[in-house]
Amino acid sequence: MAVDSIGTTDPASTLGAAVQQSNGNQLGQQEFLKLLVTQLTNQDPLQPQDQSQFLAQLAQFSTVEGVNNLASSQSKVQASSLLGKTVDALVVTNNVQSKVSGQVTAVKYDSSGISLQVGQNNITLDEVQQVRN
Repeated sequence: MAVDSIGTTDPASTLGAAVQQSNGNQLGQQEFLKLLVTQLTNQDPLQPQDQSQFLAQLAQFSTVEGVNNLASSQSKVQASSLLGKTVDALVVTNNVQSKVSGQVTAVKYDSSGISLQVGQNNITLDEVQQVRN
């Protein structure tokens, strides 16, 4: 019984292009793994792709994820180190800039990111301009 050949693509070029899309959006870990499983499922069983390429891409993706997690943890440590210190921040509310100064009394971590409680204001690390003891 003759088996028709299935067109194949280089997995490195396909996955690499998919991870960094042309519009700048990045794929997350779940999307990357779905794409990898789809490629493995649809490859020609008589001419399988080189598994080392898939493993190398997965290792690279894991490394990038680790670096991102490290950066996130570093931001949390940096925010926590501001507890009890006096900060000056430039806050934009309703397109109006205002300067906020005061002691950091709390640090919050939630889905919107990291924020510092300064008096009645919640400010982000990006808004902090100066830190004093």
